[in-house]
Amino acid sequence: MNVFQNAFKTLFPAAAVAVVALFLSTAQAQEADSGFVLEGVVEMEEAPAQPDSVAIPRFEDGAAIAQPVVAEEVEAVEIPAELMESKPEATEVKIEVEADLEEKVARTESIIELFKNVPVSGRPTTAQDLRAKSSPTRSGQLGSSVLTRTEARTFTFKIPAPRGQILDRNGYPLAQSKVVHYAAISFPFLGSEVKDEEIARYAGERVLHVNNILGATWDMSDKRAVEHYRNRRWVPLRFSSVLSAEEVDELRRQKMEGLMLHPVYMRHYPQAEALSHVIGYVGKRPPNPRGEIVNGEPLWGEGEGVDGLEKAFDPDLRGTPGRINVLFEADGTKVKEDVLSRPRPGYNVVTSIDLEMQRLCEKLLSEKVKRGAMVIMDVRNGDVMAMASFPQFDPNVFIPAISQENYTALIEDPAKPLFPRAFRAGYPPASTFKVATALGFLESGYISPHDVYPCPSSWTISNLTMRNWNSKGEGSMNVVGALTRSCNTWFYEVAISAGGDSMSYMASRLGLGEKTGIPLNEAEGFVPNNRWWLDQYGHMMSDGDEAVMSIGQGKVETTPLQVARMMAAVGNGDQVLKPRLVLQIQDLNHEIERTYPVDVANNLNVDSYNLKAVQRGMYDVVNAGNGTGKAAYHKITVSGKTGTGQWKPAQKQNIAWFAGYFPSKFPVYSFAVIYEGDPGESVGGGKNAAPVVGAFLEEYLTEENYNKVRERSNELKGEVEESGVEDYSYREPIKSIFRSSNAAAEGVIQEVVPQPTEVQGRPRSNGGGFFEKIFKRKRR
Repeated sequence: MNVFQNAFKTLFPAAAVAVVALFLSTAQAQEADSGFVLEGVVEMEEAPAQPDSVAIPRFEDGAAIAQPVVAEEVEAVEIPAELMESKPEATEVKIEVEADLEEKVARTESIIELFKNVPVSGRPTTAQDLRAKSSPTRSGQLGSSVLTRTEARTFTFKIPAPRGQILDRNGYPLAQSKVVHYAAISFPFLGSEVKDEEIARYAGERVLHVNNILGATWDMSDKRAVEHYRNRRWVPLRFSSVLSAEEVDELRRQKMEGLMLHPVYMRHYPQAEALSHVIGYVGKRPPNPRGEIVNGEPLWGEGEGVDGLEKAFDPDLRGTPGRINVLFEADGTKVKEDVLSRPRPGYNVVTSIDLEMQRLCEKLLSEKVKRGAMVIMDVRNGDVMAMASFPQFDPNVFIPAISQENYTALIEDPAKPLFPRAFRAGYPPASTFKVATALGFLESGYISPHDVYPCPSSWTISNLTMRNWNSKGEGSMNVVGALTRSCNTWFYEVAISAGGDSMSYMASRLGLGEKTGIPLNEAEGFVPNNRWWLDQYGHMMSDGDEAVMSIGQGKVETTPLQVARMMAAVGNGDQVLKPRLVLQIQDLNHEIERTYPVDVANNLNVDSYNLKAVQRGMYDVVNAGNGTGKAAYHKITVSGKTGTGQWKPAQKQNIAWFAGYFPSKFPVYSFAVIYEGDPGESVGGGKNAAPVVGAFLEEYLTEENYNKVRERSNELKGEVEESGVEDYSYREPIKSIFRSSNAAAEGVIQEVVPQPTEVQGRPRSNGGGFFEKIFKRKRR
């Protein structure tokens, strides 16, 4: 019989067999010399060298040539103060942590302090010693019928059910329940006239006995011991923290009357920090009961989910408790017990997360960013393969209770390790927003993929001057070139002609500025439009507001998850998918209770030729010699968009982005990476964020994974060919157009922080199409 059965039978023998069988099936635990061993923990192997297998077909013009990575001096373009003065600081949900704190015993109530100077006799006090001091046993106490004894009791208790597991998509455990033991006092009947001091001494001797054996410093209040004996002596009084397997064995060897090992279920997170922000943790246990025992109360307090999936799926994970009827003898021994109903374990929650991807994302974030996040999605079904925020925390520190010191350290840590940046932080999307902006311009009909606009070093409207990140003018270019070079002034010029709603409408269609629908507490983000501007300020967006919005600054805020979702929509070219974080709910026997199908938020419904222009620009960002995201280059081909933006202007604190998808043609996964810079730090998407993706591809795409992605991409290619999608052969090929763009042709990128100065502005164009007539209004 295993450790758990022995310990549990000490408390309730008849119920032990049923509960143990249920637990062992649910937690998949095995007894070993060192305690319970949890199965299913992933052992990550070092990735073998990637083979020279056949690459996935390149985007348009055959195989791209690997370009040397040029170190970029990238900084955010400084937005004029007039356009930033009403911008709130970056959205951060206030960190409110609900946690059980370890109880502290006041020195004046310490049972250890009370008896540490009292001479110790040769042997500890026994129940027989104390009962002998009381008056002779009267009728109705010991020795009479069990049905008439005044000290006998019958109680009905709830048997807590094992909490269900949380699993990754491959069945690896992310959250489990395991059996742990506490040292507890099991009071026998100490006599009808026992004094409070004698009760406290009886309890204190047991606590000191355990402390001396294990070298511990556990304590309890003398008042608590007396109160428990008077009202609740039929159930154990725990006084230790969770015991290790070695400590359990030692206490079994050195037994003592009135001392027992109390087994309970406890939540355990076998992957420690991995996916901590998504899983959440269990806490908020009810306080230890006081007063008389109430029929129906649980044998031990059950925790509930506080955050993450533990909270979102708490009703499914909790299971259904059983019920047991127990008859206690007057001296505290159990004489009879009946299991009225067996506990039913909670359901298992199977997530979409790939633990291998998740661990790799977290590893790279810890190596390459100070604070940030990384999200990877399947572009065809919306499955969230990885969603990492850094820094992380270990949810095990909250189980069963966290010390005040650790709690304070987590709450006051300036890096905010408890904050799930991947889905609860709102950031300006910076130049990643240009993907939505460019597609909005094209769909508005104001520009075509072949229209050319200038990309000067600065741009003036009214008395405001805004500059490009490159201090040198880059000539003129089309939308593909503007995305490749991330030219701010190109977007300024087109934005004030195409109008703000062409951008906000497309951003909303791509899922930006709204909650994605994952079952977690997520930030909403924000994308302003002219209606909002009218309601707030009584006028529509100014030219400056439109220009700032076009580069993902101003009032625009998104989450990394939203940006990854946008990239998935651009990559699949057809649908904006609701991110799927949970695949199904299973019972104990792995039978499916319910599933979560692929959910389409809306169809993209854009002109395929316009979409192809944006996709080409994203491809050139990584694969062209003058692109800003060359650090993410890989033979599998990557399409993406860098971004560098002002985040907290008062602290001169900026952020860096890189988001996109891979492979470039018939993509399988989308991604988004954000890097939070320190105040005053020079950051850039190509310098700080793109290398994270490049490193991910190098480590993740082992021979096995590379071939899986390639096969999936080729399957998608076959599906597209069978569907008979539009052929572009009758249209002019989409490519970058540069005219007199010496800086772009050189491929040397030197980004600087421009200082607003007065320069001669260019006359504004009076052109525009249908959307121009609808969206543009005279401003006041």
